[in-house]
Amino acid sequence: MTLHKMAASAGLAIGLATAGWSIAATTGTAAAGVSTRAGYASLAASRATSPVSSQDRMFMDQASQINLTEISLGRFTEARASITAERKLGARYARDHTTAQANLRALASSLHVTLPTTAGAKNSATVARIEAQKGRSMDDAFVSASVSGHKAAIAIFRKEESTGSNPAVKAYAARYLPMLQTHLRMAEQAESALRTTPTRS
Repeated sequence: MTLHKMAASAGLAIGLATAGWSIAATTGTAAAGVSTRAGYASLAASRATSPVSSQDRMFMDQASQINLTEISLGRFTEARASITAERKLGARYARDHTTAQANLRALASSLHVTLPTTAGAKNSATVARIEAQKGRSMDDAFVSASVSGHKAAIAIFRKEESTGSNPAVKAYAARYLPMLQTHLRMAEQAESALRTTPTRS
């Protein structure tokens, strides 16, 4: 009986030891999983340190100028448009492009890229031309510029998405392309509505 008890005790000890190893192995696997996720996070962060090509830099410059233009024009239209729909459209532009610009600045900082601080001569001239008008003429000029401007912006973002080099910059282009497409649809709808709305005498 003593031998049986000793064998049973030994078996229990082996079983506990085996269970203990299994727990340790599981813990080790979990730790490895955490380590792997951390590694993925580190890898994702390191993508931002990839080389920034001349195409990437040109895109970032253009994207910044687009954002600054839409923020300025959006705020002006929100305050001055004669039609409620136009004021709401301006507010949407200003809000969305303010967020887009903030994210672009953060990206540029991480890549040590300096962004332009103005909308550029051509865009500024467009904004000034619209701001110089009043009433329905201003509404018409705003939606017309919105349609053509967003078409041009979409082409710029698509080019970066397909031909850019830095993964983080390409990801920015991909992230905000749908926003620009939504803005274009809204501008086209506004333009269509204006065409069917009689001009006030």
